[in-house]
Amino acid sequence: MKDQLLAMQMRAFPDSYELLDVEMFEALERVVPDWMANHKMEDWPMYDARHEFGDWYAPIFYLEWKRQQIEQTRARWARSAFRCRSEWPMGFFYACGKRDDGTYRHVGFRYGAEHESEYMSGFDGMTYTPTNQGD
Repeated sequence: MKDQLLAMQMRAFPDSYELLDVEMFEALERVVPDWMANHKMEDWPMYDARHEFGDWYAPIFYLEWKRQQIEQTRARWARSAFRCRSEWPMGFFYACGKRDDGTYRHVGFRYGAEHESEYMSGFDGMTYTPTNQGD
């Protein structure tokens, strides 16, 4: 079954990289959602109220807000990963959409081999950087 799933994944997304469960776990701990990676204080929903916080406290509130956004997203990704692994134990995580710098734009989970659409890409905003750049 695993060979069928891998073959289907490679037909659908030829630049795919299979993520071992441990690689997915490590990525869940370290990846910052792509929309937060370069987020600026000026884009913060409470930016206009920064004067009420005071010049010293506003950056602290912003950094705490950003940290919470990142952790909430990681928690959502972790719930999705757990659900995938528990519902489809024969499936596997993957990264695809390889960029020139070796990183991948998308992370997903392949669970079916009958149709190309039998995958889940519920890890919105999650990118993947191989820890071993030789991959």
